[in-house]
Amino acid sequence: MSFSSVVGVNKNVFCQGKKMRLSGLRYKVMMAVATGMLLLFAVQFVAGRLVLLEGYSQLEQDKMLTKVGSAMSLLEEQVRQLGSITVDWAHWDDTYQYLAAPNQEYIDSNYTDDTFANLNISAILLVDADGSIVFKKGIVAGQPWPLPVGLEQAASKGGALIDTSNGKNHVSGFFWIPGDILVVAAFDVRPSGNAEGERRGTLIMVRHLDQDLLSHVSQLLGIEINVERAEGQRLAADRLDALAMLQVHGGITVKPLSDIEMVGYALLDDVGNETPLLMRVVDDRSIFERGQSSLNFLLWSTALIVLVLGIFHWLFDRLVLVRLAHLSEYVGRIGKFPNIAVRIPALRGNDELARLSHSINNMLERLDESQLALHYEKERAQITLAGIADAVITSDAAGDVIYLNAAAERLTGITSGEAREQSMQSLFRLMSLENRAVPMDSFWLTDPATNQEEAILQRNDGEELFIRKSAAALHDDNGNSLGFVTVLHDVTMLRVLSGQLSFQARHDALTGLVNRYEFDRLAQAALEDAVQGERTHCIAYIDLDQFKVVNDTCGHMAGDTLLYQLAGQLKAKVRSSDTLARVGGDEFALLLMGCTLDRARVVVEGLLKIVREYRFVYEEKIFRVGASIGLTEISPMHDYTLSELLSTVDSACYAAKDEGGNRIHVYCPGDQDMQQRYSQLEWVARIHQALENQQFVLYYQRMQGLTDGAEPHCEVLIRMRGDDGTLYPPGYFLPVAERFHLMPQLDRWVVSEAFSIMARKGLDFPYVCAINLSGQTLSEEGFLDYVVGLIQHYEIDPRRFCFEITETSVIANLEKARQFMSTLRELGCSFSLDDFGSGLSSFAYLRNLNVDFLKIDGMFVKGIDNSLIDRVMVSSISQVGQVMGLRTIAEFAENEEIISILREIGVDYAQGYGVARPELFQ
Repeated sequence: MSFSSVVGVNKNVFCQGKKMRLSGLRYKVMMAVATGMLLLFAVQFVAGRLVLLEGYSQLEQDKMLTKVGSAMSLLEEQVRQLGSITVDWAHWDDTYQYLAAPNQEYIDSNYTDDTFANLNISAILLVDADGSIVFKKGIVAGQPWPLPVGLEQAASKGGALIDTSNGKNHVSGFFWIPGDILVVAAFDVRPSGNAEGERRGTLIMVRHLDQDLLSHVSQLLGIEINVERAEGQRLAADRLDALAMLQVHGGITVKPLSDIEMVGYALLDDVGNETPLLMRVVDDRSIFERGQSSLNFLLWSTALIVLVLGIFHWLFDRLVLVRLAHLSEYVGRIGKFPNIAVRIPALRGNDELARLSHSINNMLERLDESQLALHYEKERAQITLAGIADAVITSDAAGDVIYLNAAAERLTGITSGEAREQSMQSLFRLMSLENRAVPMDSFWLTDPATNQEEAILQRNDGEELFIRKSAAALHDDNGNSLGFVTVLHDVTMLRVLSGQLSFQARHDALTGLVNRYEFDRLAQAALEDAVQGERTHCIAYIDLDQFKVVNDTCGHMAGDTLLYQLAGQLKAKVRSSDTLARVGGDEFALLLMGCTLDRARVVVEGLLKIVREYRFVYEEKIFRVGASIGLTEISPMHDYTLSELLSTVDSACYAAKDEGGNRIHVYCPGDQDMQQRYSQLEWVARIHQALENQQFVLYYQRMQGLTDGAEPHCEVLIRMRGDDGTLYPPGYFLPVAERFHLMPQLDRWVVSEAFSIMARKGLDFPYVCAINLSGQTLSEEGFLDYVVGLIQHYEIDPRRFCFEITETSVIANLEKARQFMSTLRELGCSFSLDDFGSGLSSFAYLRNLNVDFLKIDGMFVKGIDNSLIDRVMVSSISQVGQVMGLRTIAEFAENEEIISILREIGVDYAQGYGVARPELFQ
C-alpha cells in the first residue's frame, strides 16, 4: 500500500469519526484507562526519583570518605617519613657516643642549616637518659626558630615524647602548639644494629604541618583541608556536632554543608596531649548537581510521556486502526535497522498520530543522545583503567581474555588486541616461587580463593617478574558467572629491596661482616648443635688496642678505613666454615665451628699476629694497633645460655686487656679472675637496674660544730636498696661504678635528688649539705651546666650546698676542677677538699685551689687518742687551715675522747658515729 492510499484511508476514517458520539460507558472506560496510566507513570517517577537520589547520595558519601581517607593517609605519611629519618639518625653510633660525651664537633658536623633544609625539618632535640635536653635547635624558613615551651616540656623528663614506660622506644605523630601543628618523631638513641642496647637518651625531630603542606595535599586531592585542635569551646557549631559524633562512633563522618559543598571530619591523635586534632575536608557536590540534572531530565521525560499518552487517550476514539497499524509497521521497520538514526516519516495533518510520530522521532533523538553519553562514559572508564598503575585483565567465564589495560600491556609485553579472545593458558607462563622448574597453571590468575598471592611471570622476551595477584568473579543479577577481573601488581623491585634490607639487617655496613644480631643467632645455633650433636666449637672476642689513638689523631674517617682494611685481612685468614663478625665499634667476634680449644688457639694466634704486624698509614702517619682476645669453648659439658656464653668470652677479652693487651686470654671453668669480673659485672647490672627502678636512697649524717657560731652541717650519703630490701652501703657498689665509669650517672642522681629534697624541706632543714663528687664527674662535659640548671629549676639558695671533691680527683682534673669551683662559688656554693692529707702533694695543691673546708682524712683522726703522730698530723692540717682562713672537718670521730681532742686542737667540725649515725634523707 502506498503512502497516498494510507492518507486516503485515514481521511475516510477521520470523517466517520466525526459522525460518531462517545457513549457514556465508553467515555468512562477511556477515562479510567487514562487515569490508570497517569497513576502508573506517577508511581514510576516517584520510585525512580527515590532510587536515583539515594544512589547519588551514596556515591557522594563514598567519594567524600575516600578523599578524607586519602588526606589522612598523606598526612600520616609525613609522620612515617619523619619517623624513618629520626630512627636512622637515632641509631647512629655518633649520636650514641654524643649522648655519652657531648661534643660540639658532632653538632657542627651534623646539625647544620643545610641538614634542616635537606631533611625538611624545623627542629632537633637531643635528650639524655635522665630527661634533660642536652641540645636543641630550630630553623624555619632559614631563620632561627625559638622552640615552643610546650614542645620543650614534652621533650623533658616525664614528657610525652620521652615516655619509655611499657617498653616504648619511640613516639611519633602530630603535636599541637598554640597557633600551629607539628609533626614529631622521637626515638631512643641506641647503638647501631642493637635495638636492645643501652638507651642513652632520645632523638626528637620536628616538622611543621604548615599551610603550604596542607595546600599541596588539597591541590593533589582537589579538596580543601583544615586541621585544628578539637577543643569544644573554640569550635564552630558544625565542628562541635561532628566532634560529638566522632567521639561516639569514631572513624570518619561526612555530611552536606550546603547545596554546593560537602564536608568530612576525622580525628587525628595528638601525641603531646589527650585532646585530639580535628581534620575538616570540604569538597564540591558535583555528584549532587549531576543527580539534580538527571532528576530534572527524568521529570521532563516522564511529563512528556504522560502528555503524549494523555493526548493519545483523548483522541483514541478519533483514530482508526489502519493508521495505527501503519504507524506500528513503521516502528517495526525501524526496529530492524541497527542504526537508530532512522526516523518515522512525518504523517500529514495535525492529529494525534502525526504528533505521535514526531514524539517517537524525538524519543529516538533522546536515545541517540543517551547512547552518545553512554559512549562517553565508556571512554572515561577506559581512560580510568588505562591510568591505573596496576595491571588489570578481564576475562570471560571460559578464561579467554577480553581486555588488558595499558599497565597490563606493559607488564606482560602483550597488547590488548593480541590477547583478545585468547586463553590465559596460551598467553601467560607462570612459575612457582618455591620451584621455578615447575610451571604453574594459569588458572591461578582467575582463582579468587587461592592462598598463594605471588608467583613469577615469564614474559615473551625472557624477563622474569615477581607479581602479586588479586582476582574477583563477575556475576549477573541471577548469579550467573560473567567472567573474572584480575589485578596484577609488580613486586619485583619490592623483593629486590627486601633482599637488600635483609642483607643489611644481618651485615655490618662498613666491613661487610655479619653484625651482632646475626652473630648471636649463629652462636645460639652453635650452642644447640654442641648439645644435640655432641660437637665442640669455640668462640673468640677481639678488641683492638690503641684504636682510639687513630680516631683521636686522624678522625673517624681514618678509623673506618682501618677497620675496613683490617677486617679484610682477618676474614682472609679464617676458615670458610667459621664466621667473623663486627659486634661493636672496634670489636670483632669469631665463631669457629667444629674446632677444639687447642686448634682454636692456633687460629686466633694467627689472627693476633696479623694485627700485631699490621701497619696503618694515613696522611703520612703510621700507626700500630694490637688486639686483646678472649677465647672460650662451646662444649656439651658446659651448659651455657647465649648470654652466659657471650658474657664469658667478653670477660676473657677484658681480662686480656687488663693484663696489658695484645694477648690472648683463654677462659677455663674455675678461673678466679673471671669469677671476680663476673661479680663486678653483676654489680654493674645491679647499678643500672637501681638507676632505672629508683632503688637508690639518700641518707644524711649530721656534723658537730666544735667552735662557737659554727653553722650546722651534714653530709649526704648514698645507699642502694636490693630487690630483697637489703640496704647496701657505698663500699659495695662505688668501686665498681668507678671502674666501669658509672660515677657521672650516680653523681647526677645524687645532686638532683638532694636538690629536690632540699627544695621541699625549705627552711625547716637548717643544715648546709655536703655532696661528694667523683673525678669522673668533674671531667664530664655538661655536668657544670647540669648543676647550674638544677639550681635555677628548684630556685634554692646555693649557699646551702657544699661540694666535696677528693684530693686525688682534683689532681687528676685540676683545670676542670678550678673552672667548676669558680663558677659555682660565684653562685654561692662552697667547696670542701675531701680526704686531705692522704696524698703526697696535698699542701702543694692546696695553694692552687680556692676551697672553704679541709676534710681531714679519717685514717689520721681515728687514732689520735692513741697515736701522737696522728695527733700531730691532724694538728698540722688544722693550723694550715687556720692560716689560710679555711675551716676544718675531721672524719671518723667515733667517741667523745676523739671529739674532745679535736676541740682542743681547734678543728671546726667533727663527723662520725660519736656525733650522729646516718639518717634517712627524704
